[in-house]
Amino acid sequence: MRKPIGWLSFVNNIPLKWKFTLIYLLCVLLPILTINILFFRQTSKDIQSREQNNLQLTIERAAKKAMDMIEGGVTLSHSVATDRTLYEMLDKEYVDIVDFYESFNEVLTGKMRPFMSAYTYVENISVFTENPTVVTGSNFFILDEAEKRSPWYEAASASQSAVQVLMYTDVDPMNAKASKEYFSIVRKLNEYPLYGRYAKYLRIDLKLSSFDEILGEEKPYMTLSMLDSQNQVLFPSSQFMNPSASKDSGEDDILTFRSPLGNPSYIRGWTLVGLAETDRFQTAVQSSNHFIWMLAAISTLLPTSLIFIMLRSYNYRIRRLSRHMEKAKDEKFDLIVLREGKDEIGGLIRSYNRMVAQIESLVNDVYKLEIQQKDMELERIRAEMKLLQSQVNPHFLFNTLNALLVVSAKNGYAEVTDIIRNLSQLLRRMISWSDDVVTLQDELHFTEMYLKIEKFRFADRFDYLFHIEDEAASCLVPKMCIQPLVENACKHGLQAVKGQRMIRIEARRTDTYLHVQVEDNGKGMDEDRLNEIRSMMNGSLDSDENVGMRNVYKRLRLHYGERVDFYIDSRAGEGTRVSFRIPALSSDEGGR
Repeated sequence: MRKPIGWLSFVNNIPLKWKFTLIYLLCVLLPILTINILFFRQTSKDIQSREQNNLQLTIERAAKKAMDMIEGGVTLSHSVATDRTLYEMLDKEYVDIVDFYESFNEVLTGKMRPFMSAYTYVENISVFTENPTVVTGSNFFILDEAEKRSPWYEAASASQSAVQVLMYTDVDPMNAKASKEYFSIVRKLNEYPLYGRYAKYLRIDLKLSSFDEILGEEKPYMTLSMLDSQNQVLFPSSQFMNPSASKDSGEDDILTFRSPLGNPSYIRGWTLVGLAETDRFQTAVQSSNHFIWMLAAISTLLPTSLIFIMLRSYNYRIRRLSRHMEKAKDEKFDLIVLREGKDEIGGLIRSYNRMVAQIESLVNDVYKLEIQQKDMELERIRAEMKLLQSQVNPHFLFNTLNALLVVSAKNGYAEVTDIIRNLSQLLRRMISWSDDVVTLQDELHFTEMYLKIEKFRFADRFDYLFHIEDEAASCLVPKMCIQPLVENACKHGLQAVKGQRMIRIEARRTDTYLHVQVEDNGKGMDEDRLNEIRSMMNGSLDSDENVGMRNVYKRLRLHYGERVDFYIDSRAGEGTRVSFRIPALSSDEGGR
C-alpha cells in the first residue's frame, strides 16, 4: 500500500472535530475579523481626517466673516475719506456758532446716517478736527488735548499707514468714571491737501457684539479667539485658552487650528485660532463604530451559524457511526436510527445498517440452539434452588425468629428486636417471592431490609441513601438485581474501610430506559483489578469471586438480551460505582 506523504499523514491523524474547528478558525473567522479590524481602522482615520477638514473649514468660515466686517469698515472709511464736501466744511472757519449750524444743517446733518443704515455692525462714526470753530455734536468732534491723549489718536498719529485697525480701552462716553473697549478703524483725512489747514481724523467703531456673535456661532464645534500680530487675544477678552500654553501643559486632548484673517497691512499677522477637543472625534468615531461592529457581528454570526449547522450534520452522524462500530467490537450490533441523508455519510450509515442486519440474522441462527440450552440450564438451577428451599422447614425457622423477637421485646432490646424483625421479613420474602419480575419499589424495599441489618452490624459507622425518581419506582426489574450489588459493596468495599461508610442507591427513568446505580465509598480497586473483574463478568458461576455481581449481570442479560448496558467504575481509595441500564417497562405497561 502507498504510504501518505508527511503532511498528509499528519492531517489524517487529526480528529474530525478539530479539522472542522481549524477550517472555521483559519478560513472563516480569522479573515472576517482581520477584514473588519482593517476596515475599522481605515474608517476611523477617514472620520478623523474628515472632522479635521470640517473644523478647518469652520475656522476659515469664521475668519472670512470677521474679515468681511473689517473690510466693510475700511471700505466705509474710504467712502467717508473721499468726500470732498466733508473736507471743505471741516476746513472752513465759521464766524460764530450760528454760521456753523447753518452749514451743518445744509451739508453735514444726516451725512453719516446712510452709512450707519448700510453697515449694521458699525456702532459709531466719528470725525475729529482741530478746527476750533466747529461745534462738537452728532458725528463731529473737536480734537482737543484730552482726545489727543486717547489710544486711538496716539496709534493713528504715530503710524505711517493710511488706515489703522486697533482694539483698545478708553473712557465710556456715557459714564466718565467707567471704561469701555473699542474695536476701531482709524485713518487720517488727508486725501485733499487743499483742505489741509486743520488736521482731520476718522474713527469708525465696530460693534464688539458682532465679532462675539461670529465666534459664538462656531461654539458647538470649537472655541475661537482672534489674536493680533503680537499674539494678544482680541476676542473674546476672557477665559480663552492660549494654544501654546495648552501644549506646554501637556493636554493632548485639545487640537489647535489657525487661519489668518488676511494680507492687508492693517491686519497683517492677525489670526483666528480655534481649539477643539478630541472628544468630538471620538464621538464621530463611536457613532460609526456601532455600524461597523454591527456589520462585523452579522458577517461573523451568519457564516458561523451556517458552518456550524453543516459541520454539526457531518460530525454528529460520523460520531454516531463511530460509536456503533465500537459497540460492534463488543458484539452489540445496534442499528443507527436517524435520518441518514443523501450525502456520502448517509450512504455509509445505510451500508452499516444493512451489514448489522445481516450479522444479527446470522447470530440469531447460530446461537438459537445455545439459547435453548441455556434455558434448560436455568430450569435446572431453579429446580435446585427450590430443592434447597424445601430442605428447611419455613415454619420452624419463622417460629424460632418469632420466639427470639418476643424475648428481645420483653427484655427491652429494641435494636435486636428491629434486626430480628427485618431478618424475618427478609427470609419470608426470599422464600415466598416467586415472581421473576417485580417493581423497583419492591426490590428497593427488600434491599433496605438488608441494609438495616448491615447498619446494625456497623453501628454508627455506616449509613445509606436512596435517591429514586417517582417515574422510576414503578418500573419492572428482575428480582434480586440490586440487593446482591449492595451486599457485594458491603462485603468487599466497606469492610476494610475505617471511618464513616456510605452506600448511595440512585434510579432514574428516561424515555425508554431505566438507569440504576449503586455507589460506595469503600476501598475501591486499581485499574488492573477492575479490568480483571470486567473480563470475569461473562465467566462461569462456579467461581467464588464476585458471584453476586456476575449473577446480576447474567440475569439481566437473560431478561433483556443485548439491550442491557452494565458498567463498573472504581478508583483505589475512593470507592466503587456499579450501574446498569435496562429498558424501562412500568407495571401498567407489563413486563416480559
